Amino acid sequence: MIEPHGDGAPVYNTQTVGASSILLVDDTFVLRERLSVAMQQRGFRVETAGNFEQAIEVFQLRPTELAVLDLRMPGQSGLELLRALLKINPQTRVIMLSGFGSIPASIDAVRAGAVNFLSKPADADDILSAFVRGDSPAVPEGAIAFPAPSLARNEWEHIHRVLSDCGGNISEAARRLGIHRRSLQRKLRKRAPEDPAVPDDEGLTEEG
Repeated sequence: MIEPHGDGAPVYNTQTVGASSILLVDDTFVLRERLSVAMQQRGFRVETAGNFEQAIEVFQLRPTELAVLDLRMPGQSGLELLRALLKINPQTRVIMLSGFGSIPASIDAVRAGAVNFLSKPADADDILSAFVRGDSPAVPEGAIAFPAPSLARNEWEHIHRVLSDCGGNISEAARRLGIHRRSLQRKLRKRAPEDPAVPDDEGLTEEG
């Protein structure tokens, strides 16, 4: 049974999730440590790492039942780490996190063996809830779960990935993207474009 917070929100812990240990891999120290404290408060043995190599070393010494991996890290990606961890222990349940959540990335992660995919920011309860939901049956092979992302959405995600790689430096990001700094600033002020609607049974979108 999931115990509620005082405000009615569920609290997830080792008992409700059915696991007692978790590996947290993120190259941002503050986010990693904040999540580590929250997981420890919920009763988990927590292991942490900042990149692929550290994660493999920790996991081989102290394997965990759960793992939360950042998709984009310096060096080898979270997707590569996911595959490596599952080779070491196929029973580990893995959730992928990304600050640039996208449909293609989520599909790749699930196909590689992740039980779920979450966009950042995600707190401890978001993550543990996703582990609970993640045991539901996967989408049948060949089924259309999501429409292709729009070109506008792909552009928005690419711009924010480049900006992140530049440490938030707009001038450097504009240089790498080959556009004027003011043009980049205008694009950054826009919200993320919505992905196309899923067609209904007659093949028409809501606008059709």
